[in-house]
Amino acid sequence: MSKIKKGQPLRGIITGASTGIGRGLALSLAKKYKAKLILTARSEPELLTAREQVIASGGEAEIIVGDIASDDMANRLVEQCCTLYGGIDLLVNNAGMAIPGKFESLSMEDWRRLFEVNFFTPLALVYASLPHLKNSKSSKIINISSVAGKISFPGSVSYCSSKFALTALSEGIAAELTNQVDVLTVCPGWVRTEFFEKNAVPGQKNPTLIAEKNDLTGAMMKHVLSISTAQCVDEIIKSMEKGGSHELILTLPGRIAERFHGMAPGIMRSLVSAIPAEYNK
Repeated sequence: MSKIKKGQPLRGIITGASTGIGRGLALSLAKKYKAKLILTARSEPELLTAREQVIASGGEAEIIVGDIASDDMANRLVEQCCTLYGGIDLLVNNAGMAIPGKFESLSMEDWRRLFEVNFFTPLALVYASLPHLKNSKSSKIINISSVAGKISFPGSVSYCSSKFALTALSEGIAAELTNQVDVLTVCPGWVRTEFFEKNAVPGQKNPTLIAEKNDLTGAMMKHVLSISTAQCVDEIIKSMEKGGSHELILTLPGRIAERFHGMAPGIMRSLVSAIPAEYNK
């Protein structure tokens, strides 16, 4: 597909747009492309703030508040974007959730909820938006997966499984839709967002809080082990602007771990097995 030119208006949908990567992308797209966006999340006050910020940044935005996994949400988002803006150029599947805990402590309901939000909703949105994306001259799908969608960790098996599925979906449709729609598969490592607090990850495992410490641990987390939301958004925008379908792995530790896992999976499995699984009980 052709590259997106700076200043070219974009019409799109961003899920999980109230905070973090989703809101950051919305603001960046508004500033660079005067984007016309449909934003969705569960928090109306945060979505309204995001909408105001998008408009102040030069874009347009409407919000749809609700559970991203509800039966009619995918069609509502697509219909609203087409009705208000005349089509869709960009779909950002960013909304996600985690239920930290050991494998044996999770119920089947926990697993179904995770897969509904992290996998089946992006799938439904791809299906609903694809006919419209194919009519765009520079259409993009951005799927926000995770390094956890490449390497599975103790205490996060359910989250990793859902992100593995999203990574596979993203890579597969990228191959099938070559020269029709660009698909960017984003696999971040630790990004300092509100995600960890919202998903009840304990403070000692929350990179956002760890990075605030005035000690060596805090400095390492802030400058080496994780990246800010702004850094993550900048990398995604740069990759999007290159054109073509590809994968983007973010954070230095994330890239090292993913490559080492590919070269020596047995050794990586041994290293990963040493990670404590006690997140929540």
